[in-house]
Amino acid sequence: MTTWRRSFRARTIWTRVRLTPASRVSSDSLPDMEISINELQTILNRIISKHKDLKTDGFTKEACRSMINLMDSDGSGKLGLVEFHVLWEKIKRYLTVFRNYDLDKSGTMSSYEMRMALESAGFKLTNHLFQLIILRYTEEDMAVDFDNFVTCLVRLESMFKTFKIMDTDADGVITLNFSQWLSLTMFA
Repeated sequence: MTTWRRSFRARTIWTRVRLTPASRVSSDSLPDMEISINELQTILNRIISKHKDLKTDGFTKEACRSMINLMDSDGSGKLGLVEFHVLWEKIKRYLTVFRNYDLDKSGTMSSYEMRMALESAGFKLTNHLFQLIILRYTEEDMAVDFDNFVTCLVRLESMFKTFKIMDTDADGVITLNFSQWLSLTMFA
């Protein structure tokens, strides 16, 4: 897809999101046409609240920060139109995966459903890593709600992408000094 078409589609989606009555995000609050963490949180929570079949506590600031860190290609700390469009497409894809693997239609995922969903999204993980993910992203009832599912996939995608970039010889091994390790773990 050409840059122009991508930009046009992003503007169209942005306009639809911005003008949707449920989102109540005015152009006055976004004079730079970029979306901050707080604005992203407002947009996502208002949109996701329309999906009554999903159980969610809403997207946290930390979840929105992770999404912006993954998508922010110019280092502005905000999402531009094209960046938002790419994120929006990811969230739509994650919603499809979530609904396909929420086998009992509870609006949440059990650990079994989560494992299948992660594998279908392309993440092959060891049992140990999967158990860590379940501990990190489940609620008290050991179920994963939609916002935690998205946050998990965004973080996994970010870590996989970063590893792939650093694994210059494609041998599955990277070497990090302490500073690099801190940078990766603090901002992933």
